[in-house]
Amino acid sequence: MASWKDKLVDASFRGVAFKVEDESAGVGRRVETHEFPNRDKPYTEDLGKISQRPNISAYLIGDDCFEQRDRLIEALNKPGPGTLIHPTYGEMKMCVDGEIRVSTSNSEGRMVRLDLKFVEAGELSYPTSGAATAQNLTSSCSALDDCISDNFDNFSIDGVADFIQNDVVKSATGMMGYVSDSMKVVDSVVSDAARLMQGDISVLLPPPSSGKGFVDQLQKMWRSGNRLYGNAGDLFTMIKTFSGISLGSDLQPVGVWKTDSATTKTTKEQSNYVASAIRTTAISEAANAVTSLPAPASQTPNIQQGQTQTGWPSVTHPALNNAPDVNPSVDLPTWDDLVDIRDTLNQSIDKEMSRTNDDRLFLALRRVKADLNTDIKSRLEQTEKTVVRTPDEVLPALVLAATWFDNAARETDITRRNAVAHPGFVPVAAMRVPAR
Repeated sequence: MASWKDKLVDASFRGVAFKVEDESAGVGRRVETHEFPNRDKPYTEDLGKISQRPNISAYLIGDDCFEQRDRLIEALNKPGPGTLIHPTYGEMKMCVDGEIRVSTSNSEGRMVRLDLKFVEAGELSYPTSGAATAQNLTSSCSALDDCISDNFDNFSIDGVADFIQNDVVKSATGMMGYVSDSMKVVDSVVSDAARLMQGDISVLLPPPSSGKGFVDQLQKMWRSGNRLYGNAGDLFTMIKTFSGISLGSDLQPVGVWKTDSATTKTTKEQSNYVASAIRTTAISEAANAVTSLPAPASQTPNIQQGQTQTGWPSVTHPALNNAPDVNPSVDLPTWDDLVDIRDTLNQSIDKEMSRTNDDRLFLALRRVKADLNTDIKSRLEQTEKTVVRTPDEVLPALVLAATWFDNAARETDITRRNAVAHPGFVPVAAMRVPAR
């Protein structure tokens, strides 16, 4: 059996050898203890592992000890990290830690002593920066909501004849009926909310009610469909439906002509304000829903063995040692879904920008469009482009993954995206899979 001396290695720094008399190094964690007034228990915050700082009492011996000293001093004076061969820890990437004392004495001829101090070199990692695209889109949607409320303040049927008020209310009731019918198949909750609001039109629009109250009720109606926030597929459906509603012929503005009578002009103008409020609030909610789409995680935090994210201790058993790790699947939007959402919303916003005659509302819509495209662009950069491939025969997903991607572990790219009933029998059908 080898002794401890046989396990020692020859020490050196940047290839210059030296002898070691003794060495020491600190280990442990960096902590900060917080003590609070009138509290008996402190809180100790763990700040991470301490940096390795080996201290070595080295010496050089021989008739050429001064030549050895000069070579070692030259190596110690070089800037940047270097390779330290530690007698017990082996190879380490180290930097010289401050001043090194070099000493000689008459009693120890042919010998130079050095107090070497090193510190762990580590690695330089710059913080990554990026635009908060989702937050910017949320902010621009909020600004659009404010402009919608301000624009609807121009709506007024105060002081007009009763039959004009009735015509405007009738027109608004028809619009809400269209919204209710359009949402019936997608989300019955929004449809029911629109139907209830349809019955309240006669109270919300005529004076002394305020225009802001009507816009607030519209926003509550769109947001009542919380069921659609379940996953990416539901959100995709909601965004498409809201965008489609703004393009519907039942909500398009009615032309006001010079030949129209004064009463007809008033009815058309006030009805157009109602239609604009419904269209623009639908666009705002659709764009804001994009921020709720799940985004692919760029980094997954490392979890030490024996710990879980919940903080509970893990339970181990020999029968579980070879059990595969279970990672929760997240329903992420595909490349084609994101492109479809972007094109649909851009079409709706462009159409509304061509309709509005309010400068603030136009600028708010343009800002939402710019932030929307920026946010979806950042999502596309993190999303794999997909293609359609069809297996030649019924095969296991493992075989297809190995054939298509040269990696059998990517079977989930086939089964999850295409809802394959059994991974051992992938049918001969068109499959949406990553392009690479």
